[in-house]
Amino acid sequence: MLQIYCILLFLPVLPALPVLPNPDPAPIQPFHPSSPPSTIPAFPEQSDLSGCPLDLPDDLFPALDHACGRSKNRHLVKARCCPALATWLYSAYSATALGRAGRLPATSYDMPVLPDDSETCVENLEKALRGRGIELLRPNDTCDAVYCYCGIRLHVPTCTDAFVVTGEGRLVGDSRVRALERECGARSGLGGCTRCLRSLHQLNNNASGATNGSESDRKKKMHDRDCELMGLTWLLAKNRTAYAPTVSAVLRTIMLGGNGGSQEPRSCSVGRDGLPLAVDSAELDYPSSSTTVGFPIYLYLILVSLYCICISLLSHL
Repeated sequence: MLQIYCILLFLPVLPALPVLPNPDPAPIQPFHPSSPPSTIPAFPEQSDLSGCPLDLPDDLFPALDHACGRSKNRHLVKARCCPALATWLYSAYSATALGRAGRLPATSYDMPVLPDDSETCVENLEKALRGRGIELLRPNDTCDAVYCYCGIRLHVPTCTDAFVVTGEGRLVGDSRVRALERECGARSGLGGCTRCLRSLHQLNNNASGATNGSESDRKKKMHDRDCELMGLTWLLAKNRTAYAPTVSAVLRTIMLGGNGGSQEPRSCSVGRDGLPLAVDSAELDYPSSSTTVGFPIYLYLILVSLYCICISLLSHL
């Protein structure tokens, strides 16, 4: 009878025990697997240059539905939707952006800003989402979530300070890019976000030109933004699964942490909602068939104590 009692004692709590999650999906490999470290092919096939080629993996759809979809959210929340949306879109566009980057001459910020791929990409994304029965929330009928609400622009960035094209036509990052890979993949949480953000700022440290005057400031900001975008795109192209949580935290800090000021945020901090300026993992990877469930430590202690009591009683029978 005592054995049956012990079994019945533990049955009600078994469903609450944490379940190991399924392994992360294999990282997207849009580039040749034989590429050496910190090297990206710079010349894609000509057929890939039409329209807005996006690499849309299956796990993108439930993730965006979770963060920005009408079926999962009653209202748009910028801190929740925009960083996740930006991370997934930059990842989906990374092969195109980095592939074209090596073909472009160094950007002159004196010239008018050229049209980008944003409008075409938004249309392609929304069409793909509708095919899965997913609709992104919009603040109003005339403002879409990607371009208007979140301010996400998809264009080919250039950052000749940190990236060069080799004679073999491969895009190569310098020592700062390798440091970025280490810092953004080494730690998670607030500390990892800050280290990644500071390493990202190092990509544009070699920017040349005068810094006096509003026009020079504008050019430097455009240059710095391009280098930062190229750095984050590079990380997502290397390994989305490994880098996406930290990249999204950095993007949330950049998108929300600046508060419209003239200075770029230098560290990741706690937002007005009391949460760190980072994106919850659920906004990046939709839970698969198994999920990790929080379980209070005191319940563990109670269960262990009961188990020990049962073992002790059984041993005296």
